[in-house]
Amino acid sequence: MNKKYLGLLLAIVVLVLSLILPPMFGLTELGQKTLGVLLAGLVLWILEILPFGVTGLLVIVLQPILNITDAGTAFANFANPTVFFVMATFGLSLAILNTDLGYRLIRSLLKISGNDSKKILLAFMIATAILSAIMSNVPVTAMFAGLAAGMLEKMKKEKKDLQFGKAIMLAIPFAAMIGGSMTPAGSSINVLALDLLERYSGIRVGFVDWMMYGIPVVLFILPLCWFILIKVFKPENIDKSIVDTFMDNKGIPNKLSPKEKKVLVIILIMVTLWIISTWVPILNTTVVAVAGLILFFLPGIEVFSWKQFTSGVSWDTVIMIGGVLSIGAAAIEAGLGEWFLGIFLQYFLQLNLFMLLVILGIIIAILHLPLPLAPAIVAVAAGPLYGLALQMGISPELLIIPLAIFSSCCMLVPLDPVPVITYSYGYYNMKNMFLSGSITTLVWVVILSAWVPVAGKLLNIY
Repeated sequence: MNKKYLGLLLAIVVLVLSLILPPMFGLTELGQKTLGVLLAGLVLWILEILPFGVTGLLVIVLQPILNITDAGTAFANFANPTVFFVMATFGLSLAILNTDLGYRLIRSLLKISGNDSKKILLAFMIATAILSAIMSNVPVTAMFAGLAAGMLEKMKKEKKDLQFGKAIMLAIPFAAMIGGSMTPAGSSINVLALDLLERYSGIRVGFVDWMMYGIPVVLFILPLCWFILIKVFKPENIDKSIVDTFMDNKGIPNKLSPKEKKVLVIILIMVTLWIISTWVPILNTTVVAVAGLILFFLPGIEVFSWKQFTSGVSWDTVIMIGGVLSIGAAAIEAGLGEWFLGIFLQYFLQLNLFMLLVILGIIIAILHLPLPLAPAIVAVAAGPLYGLALQMGISPELLIIPLAIFSSCCMLVPLDPVPVITYSYGYYNMKNMFLSGSITTLVWVVILSAWVPVAGKLLNIY
């Protein structure tokens, strides 16, 4: 029996046991059924038994079938603002990828770095982090990985011997994940966490308020990550002719094209509105993202066609996130958050905020090994953390924003879609990633945990 049949059998067994066994461990009958659907879905996602989107649909239809909730509620929970944000960001990514804006950014940085491999590495990390602050990490990583691969192929050396190859192919996804934590628009995980926070507590975190948590940490951790990579791999310098060829072979004109100007203006409008949204609630992150997507189609602008857009959207990702949101909402309604909190509450209440966040970050980093699905981690953990914050007498955003940032950080093994992109090029192995990624992750966890209480005081919520 092959892996797919074994995985499917395991998911069925988990689901059936949750239905036929009497409620255990303090769960209600509804809670146990809901947990069974959630665990079965996780098995199918982790082992990739079905396409991610198909599993997302399955966990929705199982809810009315098993009388967990009615069909209207199950599907309504799918139609969450986060789903529309994810679709809109694919449009933003497509607009940038269809122009030379990304190439212009990296070329400008390469003019400064010359053929110094350490400076080139830093240039790629800065460019990746900047773009990841306003668009999805996956297309940003794919774009810069392609640029790096073009340079590496000219170095005429075996992949396994190329230290610069190891360093830059790890630097790009690491920088994308780090940069994605700077703003709410940097990741769908950020938007999901903010939506859940507002749903549970009524607290709305503004765009600028999030940046108070994200940007100071990124300004510290990005150069530190670069330092770790150059110390671990000691990348060799690159022949200047390779850098010159790389900069010239794209044939990019000196002046911006009309399409580039249109894309740049729309991006600037979106970023401005996102910042203004801190004080104008109707301009939330999703509303601005969808409005920006619509602008790309207007007559006279037409950056891409509807067919190009629908082809560029990862519908697997969109439907998976919708499915996670739906079963996550059902889990909260079934009391799984309170149940989970009751198990660990006595231990967490004894900790101060810094130690609690350090432990939370380490737990999530370890969870990424068997569960490289950040939306699932956020959807399941947000409810219990909200309850924990109430018990501790602190604002829930002090726990849920770090939850989102920790969940987007998958630097131990190449299982998340972001590092998978560069891992597929074959320049580094799992040991290389675990060594550099574990150090970076631990440092990131400690720095963010130390900064959150400070940011809370600056925002007058702690």
